[in-house]
Formats: sequence, structure tokens, C-alpha cells
Amino acid sequence: MNIICSKQKLQDGISIVTKAITGKTTMPVLEGIYIQATKEGLTLIGSDMDVSIKTKVEAEVLKEGSIVIDSKIFSEIIRKLPNSDVKIEISENDLVQISCEKSVFNVVFMNAADYPSLPSINEELSVEVPQNLLKNMIKQTVFAISQDQTKPILMGELLEIVDGDISLVAIDGYRLAVRSCKIDNIT
Repeated sequence: MNIICSKQKLQDGISIVTKAITGKTTMPVLEGIYIQATKEGLTLIGSDMDVSIKTKVEAEVLKEGSIVIDSKIFSEIIRKLPNSDVKIEISENDLVQISCEKSVFNVVFMNAADYPSLPSINEELSVEVPQNLLKNMIKQTVFAISQDQTKPILMGELLEIVDGDISLVAIDGYRLAVRSCKIDNIT
């Protein structure tokens, strides 16, 4: 892998995907950012197995490839670099070399094959919900979401769409909140 990318674009992409990386995992590879370089550009992925975020960054790809690099180290290095083009290339001894102007960093990377794949999404099945409607439905049910971290299944809401009806359900073990509405534009 060998790429050249704007520091600002790379930093923006890193800040997007690090929101999905918790750091509390039994799989060390999930503490990293998956970086894939293809002809289309750079793809960055952050995941904690429950939440995954994928973003694309414009980059000049000289050689394709993929790696996983520790998110904390990588984001700190990129943040402290000068505002210029960043060159990232795999060097010998399982090191990735990050260079920008006079700064050069050699960082150990992890095998990209160990990173879990993202679930496939059927983009043909889509639903358009007006923003105001969804926002109001969430406001009307969010009070019943559990704050107890010992019951993580209750710390979210169920979003269900059946036969043109959209329903949001939240429960915390004591309260139940349900909000349903009819929608027309299911494709």
C-alpha cells in the first residue's frame, strides 16, 4: 500500500470512524482503523462489532492494499502533522511509514484479514421518513430507554417497519413507550 492524501481530509475521515471504536474490546484488531486503498480512493472503517462506521477519503493511490492501524496512535500522529500532503506506505518489517514534510513515523500495523467484515446492506430495500416525523417519534419515546449498562439490550430503541407502518419502541424494565405512524414512500 502506498498513498498520498491531504492531511485535513485524512483527519476528517479518521474523526468520523473513531466514533465507532470504543477501546473496550477483547479483540485487539477492533482498537484499530481498517484502511483500504483502491483506485477509487481510501476507505476507512471503525467498528466495535455493534456499531460500524465506513467513510471514503480522496487520495492518490500509488499502490493498492489494506492494513489495520491502532486508532489512537494513528489519529494522534495525523493530528500533529503540518497541514500538507501525508504519504502512507508499507515498509519492511511489518511497519507502516507515515511521512509529511520533515516528519516521519514508523508504526506497527495489524493484518487486515483479521478485521471483521461489515454486514451487507440491501440498498434496494429503502424507506424515506420525513426528518421531522422521525425526530418527533424519537423525542416521544427516548425517555423510556434504560440507562442501566448491565442491561445493554434495553439501552436502545426498536425501529420496525411493517406494511407501511413505522414503529419505535423503547423499554427500560419499568416503562414502555411505543410510537407508530403510517408512511407512504416505501421502495
